[in-house]
Amino acid sequence: MVRDSRHLRGTQVSDHFRRTDPRYARRLDVEVLAGDQKCIATTGNISLGGLFVETSQTFPLQTRLQVRFHLPTQPEQIEVSGEVRWIEPGGPDQPAGMGIRFQGLRAREVWALNRFFQG
Repeated sequence: MVRDSRHLRGTQVSDHFRRTDPRYARRLDVEVLAGDQKCIATTGNISLGGLFVETSQTFPLQTRLQVRFHLPTQPEQIEVSGEVRWIEPGGPDQPAGMGIRFQGLRAREVWALNRFFQG
């Protein structure tokens, strides 16, 4: 499986798609939905650009999906579209899971995430 989106299908992804947002090691329960399939997972890290979810139930690269989670800084559940960008098969020192890039965070969700990161 591909671990790093920069080498997706053996080609370099342009600088436009590389990570620009800092990641924060925060634990949140997350629901990931792809079509009629659902996965319950926990974040390993999260940023304004996306998150890594620790789970053995991964979806294929480039799968478009919905991610749902609650933040202590916002009363409403956050639901955002995303895409699987890389998969981690796991190992002795690394949990299995997948990296998901967010697509379409709204302003109030960006605000809530920034408050969460500061806490």
